[in-house]
Amino acid sequence: MVVFSVFVFQVCAAPVLNFEMRMSKFRSAIEYANTKHHEKEFQRLIQDLGWSESLNNPYSINCIGCFGEWQFSESTLRFLGYRKITLKNFQKDPEIFPRDLQLEALKGLIKVNMSYLRHYQHFIGDTIDNIVITKSGMIAASHLGGAGSLIKFLKSEGKINRQDVLGTSIGDYLSKFGKYELE
Repeated sequence: MVVFSVFVFQVCAAPVLNFEMRMSKFRSAIEYANTKHHEKEFQRLIQDLGWSESLNNPYSINCIGCFGEWQFSESTLRFLGYRKITLKNFQKDPEIFPRDLQLEALKGLIKVNMSYLRHYQHFIGDTIDNIVITKSGMIAASHLGGAGSLIKFLKSEGKINRQDVLGTSIGDYLSKFGKYELE
């Protein structure tokens, strides 16, 4: 009887161990797929943001002196540590701020903005002024008007909806860029 019990235990335990191992591999595969999906969505977001800002032209300069694919101001670049990249220097030689460096600056700016917005993440999923608040929308809106302008929009429930000089508002960017799956 004891031998039989040990034998039954081993027969019943082996599939469970194999099942747990397979489930662990399955969970890892799902996590990997989700990570890749979110990376592709982030790439799509920054591509579309570049299109909205400059038609993806890394040599673009707008009417208020913002430049590059994502239309950086000198003050933003200075804040991020790119002190030698000024409008005047960019106009002389756009190659001082190549696209890969612009992308690095954009990612740095997104990190800074999301750090400022860390206490406002609870707004994600809320609807303000008929706009569903998403992480991607927050990234784009803070790029447009700064994290402070987005915070004012969120805290005022959309009553303070600042615009840039071209008339594009925080709410416009929250809505336009709210469709990317970054969470």
